[in-house]
Amino acid sequence: MANIKHAGRKRKLNVGDSDRPYQKRQSKKFKEMNKELRDVQPTPPSHLDKHGKWLWRQIVPELQKIGNVKYLDQLNLAALCSAYSDFRTAEEEIAKVGPYVMALVDVPQVLEYQNAKGKKVQKIVKIPKEVQDKSRPNPMFSVKNTAERTIKTLCADLGMSFNARAAANIESENYHAQQKNAERNSGSPLGLVKFNGV
Repeated sequence: MANIKHAGRKRKLNVGDSDRPYQKRQSKKFKEMNKELRDVQPTPPSHLDKHGKWLWRQIVPELQKIGNVKYLDQLNLAALCSAYSDFRTAEEEIAKVGPYVMALVDVPQVLEYQNAKGKKVQKIVKIPKEVQDKSRPNPMFSVKNTAERTIKTLCADLGMSFNARAAANIESENYHAQQKNAERNSGSPLGLVKFNGV
């Protein structure tokens, strides 16, 4: 079954005179429905940890300025904040432990002592020591990478990426550019096409 959300063209909020009537109706209906929805809550959910709550407090006021994110989007926002928390926790763990897994290795050391007869004796003993195993990367890198992918996906879904914000502006600017081109080329249906160097 096709994913309806991502199937075909992306939905447009900004429409112009050149858009089809169904696009205008869809845009108008969406904007009317969005006005009736409750706003997202400004306080973070209690289940988030300190990193998640911090992010919630940072992004919700910005999202409210845009106005497209509503109460229904809180689940995605909470998931984004949780993924951000995983990302930060993984980074902190990598900074603390290092890029590789710690492993116990028996390191031989020479011990000198006097036996009962007063003679100096050397004995080799193996003492366990914790060292980085450079053949095994820290598993927190996997947690960090998964969180990064999740963050990127959720940011795009919530309109928090540069491309998502730019798409809304570009659509309205493209409309004005198309109108200028239509006025300039109204004399000939072929526009700027030249035949035989004329």
